[in-house]
Amino acid sequence: MDRRMVPMRLRSKIIRRIAGLITRLLDHQVLKGAVADMTEHEIMDVCLLVPDALMTETSVIKLQSDNPIMVVGDIFGQYGHLVRLFNNYGHPPEQKYLFLGNYINQGPRSIETIALLFAYKVKYPKDIFLLRGKHECERLAEIYGLYDECVKRFSRRIFHAIVQVFPYLPCVAIVDNRIFCVHSGLSPMFSQYDVTGIKALRKFIRKHITLPSESSTNRLISHLVWSDPEESIDLWDQNPVGLGYLYGAKAVEEFCERFEIQQIIRSSDVIQSGYEFFTCPKLLTVFSAPDYMDIYENDACLVFLFRMYKHSEIRGQLNVVSPIIRLRNKPTMRMNVSLSSFPIEFGSGIRLARIFLCSLQHLGYSNSSFLPFVAVACLFGSTQCLSTILRVTERSPKYSAWIPSFDLFILPAKERWDLS
Repeated sequence: MDRRMVPMRLRSKIIRRIAGLITRLLDHQVLKGAVADMTEHEIMDVCLLVPDALMTETSVIKLQSDNPIMVVGDIFGQYGHLVRLFNNYGHPPEQKYLFLGNYINQGPRSIETIALLFAYKVKYPKDIFLLRGKHECERLAEIYGLYDECVKRFSRRIFHAIVQVFPYLPCVAIVDNRIFCVHSGLSPMFSQYDVTGIKALRKFIRKHITLPSESSTNRLISHLVWSDPEESIDLWDQNPVGLGYLYGAKAVEEFCERFEIQQIIRSSDVIQSGYEFFTCPKLLTVFSAPDYMDIYENDACLVFLFRMYKHSEIRGQLNVVSPIIRLRNKPTMRMNVSLSSFPIEFGSGIRLARIFLCSLQHLGYSNSSFLPFVAVACLFGSTQCLSTILRVTERSPKYSAWIPSFDLFILPAKERWDLS
């Protein structure tokens, strides 16, 4: 059925059914590895409606961090890890998400993965955003696993219904006009056409990518999903895979300066630590599939974008998921990983420490002789320690404003801070 021919009454009925599908996809037994209780008809209904939700956006999404955003890299069909990440950080609409592509293939359950993401997009279109990755194309989906999974469990019709959604996926998201999020890379077209300024960038992308568009026939899309960073070059070089380009540190610097971008966030590469800053630290790569293919024993990482106050600058925090390999032989509801997080400074790649300052009165000291003092506690990752106690007098305006209030300050990580 053509999605444009779906009556409103039937559309509303399908949306109600999608709520039930989400519940069944999140069933405990499915999380342990059981096949989800869903029919071919239900999946095709989701694929029928999700283009409408995607078409409310353009090829470049404009986002604001007034509500915190969790940026997620490659998933690759690791459905159990996806659901456990949702369980830990919040499901839509409780938490807003931006996914950078590569949802399918390689992993064991691509159908459940794409069904849940598409269902959430239909149900909560303003709380989950899905960008296009290189595996979101019919050719790669046919080669690397989705096709075989669809034919084995359902039929070819499911495969064609899913891949027909891919041309509607946007390619870029820009957060607060400062954070450029893309699946893989940049394009030399921006400098070739002398595009300058963030508004001109959005206009240029929308002009050259009109949805729906195939990545195989659109030059700019192929650049955005196939171009890769390369440390050994400065600007641009041909990509050996035949699509997109290789780009170096100077190309990243030039792009960020031209469009006043503070940080580029991409995925597309398996990173052992889950995240990696490029030679130019304005480019950050994240990978969100822990213990990829049950072989790599790698960490996963998600980027949390937020503002501490309404009109403050956007901040970033890396949430690292470290798998505890083979802790149990039997699948359970427990996510066998350790979770840690730490703030970062955008544009520099500097790992930060959380510095907490409060008066000793807040720590339970009632003796008036302690009142001129403040305590400084440093939080590095998940380890908190009381580092030192400083004397602050009324003659020290630099610190007296902090007494007796409690506040949070973000500073570059050090073993010891000299605040005298």
